Amino acid sequence: MMNAECGMMNERQHVSRHSSFIISHSSFLTVCLLLALLFFLPPAAAGAGAKRVVVLKVDGLPDDIVERFVRERDPRTGKSLLPWFDYIFYERGTRVTNFYVRGMSLSGPSWSLLDTGQHLQIKGNVEFDRYTLHSYDYLNFIPFWVANIGGVRVDMPGAELLDEVAVPLLFDSYPYDERYISFQLYQRGARWTTLERGLKNYFTEPGPRELFDEWQLGIGGRGLINGQQERELIAKLQDPKVRYLDYYTTDFDHAAHHNRDRATQLAALQELDALLGRIWMAIQQTPQADSTALVVVSDHGTNSVESVYSQGYNLVKLLGSAEGGGHHVVTKRRLLAAYSLKGIYPLVPLIYTTTEDSYYLKGQSTSYPTALVDFDGNERASIQLRESDLNLIHILLLQLKRDDLPDDVRRAATDALFANVERHRALWQRTLAELNEEIGALHRLIEKQRALVEAQPKKWTKADREAGRDKE
Repeated sequence: MMNAECGMMNERQHVSRHSSFIISHSSFLTVCLLLALLFFLPPAAAGAGAKRVVVLKVDGLPDDIVERFVRERDPRTGKSLLPWFDYIFYERGTRVTNFYVRGMSLSGPSWSLLDTGQHLQIKGNVEFDRYTLHSYDYLNFIPFWVANIGGVRVDMPGAELLDEVAVPLLFDSYPYDERYISFQLYQRGARWTTLERGLKNYFTEPGPRELFDEWQLGIGGRGLINGQQERELIAKLQDPKVRYLDYYTTDFDHAAHHNRDRATQLAALQELDALLGRIWMAIQQTPQADSTALVVVSDHGTNSVESVYSQGYNLVKLLGSAEGGGHHVVTKRRLLAAYSLKGIYPLVPLIYTTTEDSYYLKGQSTSYPTALVDFDGNERASIQLRESDLNLIHILLLQLKRDDLPDDVRRAATDALFANVERHRALWQRTLAELNEEIGALHRLIEKQRALVEAQPKKWTKADREAGRDKE
């Protein structure tokens, strides 16, 4: 029904839909990825097709809330509460909703699907190595910038992982000088020039009074970056050579995590609507307007129903309670407090939350955590618990260390211990063999990569830098 309706809409409006990725719908995919996938292509371009694409990536925006506010009228003007969404996509374009993704509907996995069009390689905002507890954080920019300064990382961790498994990103289809890439989860390069220009504009454009007020209230980092990215994107639209441009924003997602009331979400959406209008007008002022596709896409939804209680439930506290199992919990984010999502600890690899309700691991949270939690505002979370039989082995070993254990109990505990080990021996030996094989392959790959690095020029020529080869 959805495809048929979209097809009829395109036929009536003579609008061609262009997408640089394909997402297959399957009844086997169990977790809903709520999308607002909205296309625009002027009628004049229907025959020739889009030659340039501009993608507005909006984190955490449910399609139903866009639909709701677009349909509502402003009593003062009689127009839609989201006039640019209404004009561009409802009057002149088309919409596709409710695609699905296998796995957790979190930003990291969802954007990996949207940015590649391929099955998930990344399963969470944070992934934990189950053997070493090393964390792979795909959302935190701060460690990436620090590592980039030190010459350790070139791209964001998610982009590097996709490179390792040979999964290309959508914008990799375009040469460096034919694309404009914003700050985002699967980002290439650190974009220091954007930060530098953003800081300069942030502190020089406002008057002294406005700057003092901003300092008193707190400097908004996202506003600093977003404003500069918008200026750069609009400037790049004037370059006929640039064929792919994107703009990534988390403003709605952050607002929705803090508050689910109508006024807050409408205010965030109206700011997004105004941004959409500015981008639209900038496109119209270019010679390529008739061959430009404007796309708005989101990765997942969030609770937008005021009567649904979702942000005040502390999963970490639950898991640490006696009723929740008395777990020592590892996370990569601060806990939820005062019904708001706290920020990221920039340089702390893991956060341990110790419980006094642990049955046998009191005071050993850093040595023996038993629950790993990757949460997104407590509305969606991935929870990993330690294998129950490992807990049993741990308890039996602790008992066998006691000097006062009766002989019959000691024999029973010993038998239970070895029976448990034997039950898992084949699997553990296979896992060990696979790890040895992977480590061997990794060492061979390191040597191969080292040879490639040694063969690269140690300095870039002026022509290389102008072509952007030093940034690819």
